[in-house]
Amino acid sequence: MKYKSISGINCSLLALGCMRIADKPLAENERLVRLALDMGVNTFDHADIYGGGACEQIYGKILANDKGLRKRMVLQTKCGIRGGRYDLSYDHIIESVNGSLRRLNTDYIDILLLHRPDTLMRPEQIAKAFDELEKSGKVRAFGVSNFSAAQIDYLQSALDVKLQVNQLQMSAAYCPIIDSGINANVVGSCDRAAGILEYCRKNDITIQTYGTMQCSFTDDNGYVYTGAFLTEHAKKKYFALNFMLEGLAQKYGTTPEAVATAWILHHPAGMQAVIGTTLDKHLKLYAGCCEVPLTDYDWYKIYESAGHNIP
Repeated sequence: MKYKSISGINCSLLALGCMRIADKPLAENERLVRLALDMGVNTFDHADIYGGGACEQIYGKILANDKGLRKRMVLQTKCGIRGGRYDLSYDHIIESVNGSLRRLNTDYIDILLLHRPDTLMRPEQIAKAFDELEKSGKVRAFGVSNFSAAQIDYLQSALDVKLQVNQLQMSAAYCPIIDSGINANVVGSCDRAAGILEYCRKNDITIQTYGTMQCSFTDDNGYVYTGAFLTEHAKKKYFALNFMLEGLAQKYGTTPEAVATAWILHHPAGMQAVIGTTLDKHLKLYAGCCEVPLTDYDWYKIYESAGHNIP
């Protein structure tokens, strides 16, 4: 496993997403956590709304059973989605963090992200909340999720702390933050990502990719599929991509999952990849992702095989 420093916090380049663990027995979740740590994965991504708080509670029980695990973990959580709306008010941020601390059974959160941009946000309230949380030792570092470059710039102008992270959806099959730059000055192109990749690189903001193995499409029967592009249902749509990943996996002695993740980690922006698996056998498939020696040529062939345009 390889690591990077985020505000002095040593974070694994592969992070384990915890959105879908609420219906898994405690013993299974504890086994998954220990496997992740044994693999060198120390970063665990939560949100206050995952499982209605149950996902954080599960980790709280795991930490209660073995208090020594906390010092080996980077716990990240998010707040700001509330009952069908967004709320980045001072009161809600403070309330959400205190709730996450209770559920996680910890005294501090390593990284707090604002889950979605709130068009009604008052930056001075966010600044007040962040300042209080940092001074109290409840949060070590701060970031955002799904924010545009302009939104980050606007919010950062009011903050005393630096925004360290922007969590964005990205996979080989879905990567508008890449597409927009490659297709600049192409007739009919639209910059849906508004330069967020370049903005984060320029301002030393770590991009965390979620949906790292995801795709979404409507099949020949009108069924809207959202899930991993390596599954049987997606193999017709993404035959070329999966064929490329399987070939490179054989070449480099690893798995297609590790190659697909290495594609993200290969980018010089220095991204982290969040994977959302809940099964031990699936997590093991990513073990070699940091060691896959992809070339720039490999990277572009994967991109092209996923159906993206190279003008």
